Amino acid sequence: MNRVRQKGMISAIILFAAAILALFSIGIVDIGKLSIDINIEKQALDSCSILIGNKVIQTNDIELACNSNFGDDCLEIAGSKTGRMSCNDLGLICNDQDVCKRKFLISSSYNPGTSDVTKSVNVYINEETHEVNLVDAAVVLLLDYSGSMRGNRIVQLKSAVREFIDSRFNLSYSVILYNNNIIATSDINKGLNHDQTVISIVNNNNPGGGTNFVLPLQEAMQQINSTNHEVYYILLISDGSPNEGLQPSKNFVDNNIMNINNNFCVLSTFQNPCISIFSLGVDNADINVLSNLSGNSLNQNNDDYLYTVNANQTASAFNAIIEEIMCRVGPIAAEDALYVFNDLEVLEEDIDYVYNEDIKIIKFYDQDPFNICTEMLNNRSNITIRWGKTYLEVLE
Repeated sequence: MNRVRQKGMISAIILFAAAILALFSIGIVDIGKLSIDINIEKQALDSCSILIGNKVIQTNDIELACNSNFGDDCLEIAGSKTGRMSCNDLGLICNDQDVCKRKFLISSSYNPGTSDVTKSVNVYINEETHEVNLVDAAVVLLLDYSGSMRGNRIVQLKSAVREFIDSRFNLSYSVILYNNNIIATSDINKGLNHDQTVISIVNNNNPGGGTNFVLPLQEAMQQINSTNHEVYYILLISDGSPNEGLQPSKNFVDNNIMNINNNFCVLSTFQNPCISIFSLGVDNADINVLSNLSGNSLNQNNDDYLYTVNANQTASAFNAIIEEIMCRVGPIAAEDALYVFNDLEVLEEDIDYVYNEDIKIIKFYDQDPFNICTEMLNNRSNITIRWGKTYLEVLE
C-alpha cells in the first residue's frame, strides 16, 4: 500500500514538474516571440527612416516624404504589425563651414505584446540652397563707337543696350563708349535713374574716329578698383581692330586681369573679386585680337568667352553673354552624384544644367519647360542641391 502511495506521489510530482516546464517553455516562446516582434519593429523603423530620407533626397518634397500616411504605409510594407509613425522636420543644422544638413525626427509607436513602446531616430540628409542674388555681379560694357560702326552696326548696338536695360536684370553695370579716345562713361550702378542716364549716353553719341582698346580697358579697371562687388565682367564689343595693334592691350590684360590669383575665380568675394573678359566681335572684327583678350586667370578657353556675330545678331549675342554671366551658382559644397531642384522640379544634367566638377560650378540653361536661367535672372528661383546618403542616429 505504501508503495502504491509512493508511486502516486512520484507521478504527481512528475506531472507537476512537467506542467511547470511546459509553462516555462511557453514563457520562453513568448519571450522569443516578443524579442522577434521588437526586432521587426526596430528594423521597420530604420528601413522607413532611410526611405523617407532617400525620398527627400530624390524629390525635394518634404511634405510628401515626411507625413504619417507615407510612414504608416511603409511600416506595413516593412512588416510592422502595430506600428504608427510620426515624422517631424527639425530644419537645417549647419557647421562652421556652412555645410548644412536637414534633420528629421522619426518615431514609431508599437505594442510588441505587453505595452506601448516608442522608438525614435534622427535622420540627416545633405542640403544646400542657392539664389542668384547672393552673387553681387557688375558688368562693364565697352561699346565701340568708332567710325566703322556707322549705319546698321551702331543701330543694332544701341538696340542691344536698350534691350539689356529693359530686361531689368538685378545687375550693376556701366557703359564706356570709346573710339580712339574715351567718348563718354557712366559709373557702375543700377536702378531707374541709372538706366535713364545710360540710355541718354548711348542715344546721344554717334560713331566716329579710330579704335583703341587700351583706353577703355584702363577706364574699366579704374571703375572696378573704385567699387566693391563680388565679381566683375568686362564685355568688349567691337567690329574692328585696335589701331595700336594687339600687344599693348594684351599686355594690359595680362598684367591686370590674367595675373589674378586663380583661387579668386574659384570663390570670388568682395575682398578678392574675379574679373573676366567677354568679347563680342561684330562683322569684320579682328577675332585673333579679341580671342587673346578673352577669359580670366582661371579659364582662358576662347570658346567660353568669345562670340562672333553679324550686326543683326548683336542683341541675341549680347543677351547670351549676359546669361552666361548670370546663370551660374557655386562653388557648391556637394559631392558625388547631385540632385538639383528648382523648388520641387528635379533638373536634369546636360539638359537643364551642366556641372563643372573641377571648380564646382553649376551653369543653368534657359530652355523650356523650366527656363531656369530666366527664373534666376528674375530672382524667382529657389535652387536646392542634395547629394550623398541618408544618415541615421538611433535614439535610446
